[in-house]
Amino acid sequence: MSEQSTGGFDLDWNLVRSFVAVARAGSMAAGARQLGLAHPTVARHVQQLEESTGLHLFARTARGLVLNEAGEALFQAAAPMHLAALSLRNAMDAIGDRPVDRVRITVAELLAELLPALTPKEPSPLAETGVAVDVLVTNQSLNLLDREADIAIRHNRPTQQDLVCRRVGDVTMSAFASEAYLAGNGALHAGNALQHRLIDSYLGGEFTAVLRGNGILVEDSQVVFRSDSLACQRSAAKSGWGIGAFPTALIDASDGLFPAVEGIAPVDIPVWLVARPEVRDNRSLKSVYDAIAESLSRQLA
Repeated sequence: MSEQSTGGFDLDWNLVRSFVAVARAGSMAAGARQLGLAHPTVARHVQQLEESTGLHLFARTARGLVLNEAGEALFQAAAPMHLAALSLRNAMDAIGDRPVDRVRITVAELLAELLPALTPKEPSPLAETGVAVDVLVTNQSLNLLDREADIAIRHNRPTQQDLVCRRVGDVTMSAFASEAYLAGNGALHAGNALQHRLIDSYLGGEFTAVLRGNGILVEDSQVVFRSDSLACQRSAAKSGWGIGAFPTALIDASDGLFPAVEGIAPVDIPVWLVARPEVRDNRSLKSVYDAIAESLSRQLA
């Protein structure tokens, strides 16, 4: 007896893979970035899957694409397939030591200023590996075990035990403001904290959290400029919006910013280089990982 399709359509794994990525990312664009595919390609895959199944799989909301009831049911069935395919691909990479043509590196916005370490003025070991590189600057913690990226530069040690990680140094953060702001307001300290304007990240509120942790009680209403772009925060500080926290290595007098807080020592933020497990066995992936580690360690020394 010949095998026949029982689902009314031929299963195309490419369509399912794109569907799973979009479901997890919440948008076509984010799903495409995770897969390294063009946005129209992923959108076409999802459309073809919906046409093949005769089902609408997503509801479009202000927060992005959200699985509807049919989509959730399909996702629950597709997710194990996705993990199995990843396991198979990882095993093939490790066992066969297959050369890697392109490596996807993800870096948090806070650490994006470290990117010059990947492209120094002198010849870079990374450029000599023969491997192309994609760099994704995002505050979203991409899942390396799901191959959303190959290597990550993070300021938090990963909790997934299968990942390979190495601490490559620290970024020292301190508070700065423009000369004009300081002339009119003075430096911030515990006695005048409520008189100051602050610059902070959009979601994390890391700077205000550090101030409060050091006994300087500030209010959320004092944050007059918020952005998850460190470059945008620094421009705001130069323009006199208020006081913000930045890597000290990036700031000097010619930058127009000066120390702005008294009574708090600079904060060292650890920098972790993280990779998916195959870096242990795949020589080309390991060569990229080691080259990045060398460059970052030299910059952060």
